[in-house]
Amino acid sequence: MWFRNLQAYRITSGNITLNSLEEALSQRALQPCMQMEMQSRGWVVPREEQENFVHAFGQQWLMSLGVEKKLLPAGVINQHAKARITQIEQMQGYKVGKKQVRDIKEAAMIELLPRAFVQRHKTYAWIDAIKNRLVIDTASSHKADEFVEVLIKSVHGLTLESLDTQISPSSAMTRWLSGDDLKSIFTIDRDCELQGMNDEKATVRYTRHVLDAEETARHIRAGKKVIKLAMTWNNKVSFVLHDNLQLRRITPLDILKESTESTEELFDSDFAMMTGELSQLITDIIEVLGGEDNS
Repeated sequence: MWFRNLQAYRITSGNITLNSLEEALSQRALQPCMQMEMQSRGWVVPREEQENFVHAFGQQWLMSLGVEKKLLPAGVINQHAKARITQIEQMQGYKVGKKQVRDIKEAAMIELLPRAFVQRHKTYAWIDAIKNRLVIDTASSHKADEFVEVLIKSVHGLTLESLDTQISPSSAMTRWLSGDDLKSIFTIDRDCELQGMNDEKATVRYTRHVLDAEETARHIRAGKKVIKLAMTWNNKVSFVLHDNLQLRRITPLDILKESTESTEELFDSDFAMMTGELSQLITDIIEVLGGEDNS
């Protein structure tokens, strides 16, 4: 398995061990939505073939947050409520008021809730117990916040901080496209996005386009900054760096080989390779951005 997006956090406190993490997650396992619940959140096993809530390979620990949500579109509620409103108006001989409409819609939602479809999704993350990092596989800030919220509630004493660097990603990416040297372990690919800094936020996007230095420099001189830049690390992994330090569209390049290993052995070897490569990628990204900002 490979994460396709990275949102990284620094573990700042909490004496976490593999056993204590397993115990904490098992105490808050995902439960099915009750009849009158819209959502349920809890931990699920990252591998269905195993019973553990934490899949460990050395000091790298994989876990998965499950979220069940009931699907109850506003249009369905409104349609149900409209029929009830029409019926009431015919009975009482005058239009219902705003408060009564709200009450009818709320009653319609309560009535429909037990019959709503349930959708489940998982969000994966791994803890690098060597470098004290939590890395979440998501491009959604909401899902990342949700994961962190449930994890902190589950693991007593755990505190986390978003990774910050001395140089902002946007400033660094803008300088690289302006001609500043970039550490040789990184190369710039063919996708980028520049955005104006005024209220209009005029945007220029390049997709699978050779980035001409003079052309991009002209946009930068006009007051635009780089907010996304496609890059390759060490000829092994391609990704898109965002201005909030997220890494998206992560793709391993010719480092996954065919194997005759069993499913379990293959999962472990892929997980070991992924965590090893991506952990070093994160470290090199932090270094090229001036190191961590712990202020």
